[in-house]
Amino acid sequence: MGVEWSRMRVLDAVARAGSVTRAAALLHMTGPAVSQQLRRIEAEAGVRVVIPDGRGVRLTSEGRVLADYAAQVAELMAQAEKDLHHGDELVGRICIGALASIIRTTLTARFPAFQRRHPRVELRIEDGETTGHLDRLIDGRLDLVFAESWSPSPLRLPFGVASHLVASEPVWIALPGNHPLREKAALDLTDLADEAWATCARDSDGHLALTQLARTIGIELDIRHYVADHSTQLTLVDAGLAIACVPASARQPDNAGIAYRRLNTEMHRDILLLTSDKTPPRPVDALVAHLTATSHK
Repeated sequence: MGVEWSRMRVLDAVARAGSVTRAAALLHMTGPAVSQQLRRIEAEAGVRVVIPDGRGVRLTSEGRVLADYAAQVAELMAQAEKDLHHGDELVGRICIGALASIIRTTLTARFPAFQRRHPRVELRIEDGETTGHLDRLIDGRLDLVFAESWSPSPLRLPFGVASHLVASEPVWIALPGNHPLREKAALDLTDLADEAWATCARDSDGHLALTQLARTIGIELDIRHYVADHSTQLTLVDAGLAIACVPASARQPDNAGIAYRRLNTEMHRDILLLTSDKTPPRPVDALVAHLTATSHK
């Protein structure tokens, strides 16, 4: 067998992306060019390596063997390039996906120091939901993803994604300032069973965590407002229209319109930095190191 390494790179990309189209985007090639490379691999190896599978392709058992070796070689080559240029100034682009609440807090607090230290690294941030960001991370269109994981309903990660803890924060119950429960130092969910709530969007991680926690003690919350943004939830609380459960970083300065109280039941939100489990480019590696080091200070 004499399969060239340049073509093995194509097989590695197809294995990770799950389709010719996504692999082509990852490699900055056209779809027909990727398909041609796959045919040449099959001719050189003397075996089928991919077969159609719905809108994508699936590796054959022989293709999986080759793809596993291709992934190992890709890892070694990335590490070699990283070692060869260890002393050079960092240059490159990092594409980052994050929830809006994390952009407003964690990213704006921690990115400026990295940008001052590495001015030639171009940081690009896009807002969106974690599910879509994970798809883009897996197929290589994003380098990093910031996601939240709530303790009652931890985030489930797909194969090939590594997780780094950036921060862990408690949650607060936000009450209208004139609410009778403001006299209590901490609250139980049973205290709040009959309240009107504002939460994040249906099926969002924050919404599911809160509702699942309530259901463990037999309570079905009366959720009347679904608002993805914590700041907007707090405007509803300030207007006396609802109560809300928000992470500490979303808490606004105390004022007469909102009273914040701790929840007796343990609940917290972790902010996770998600990356591919492959060896990252040097700028990505440096940003991960910066963020994880900052998280331990």
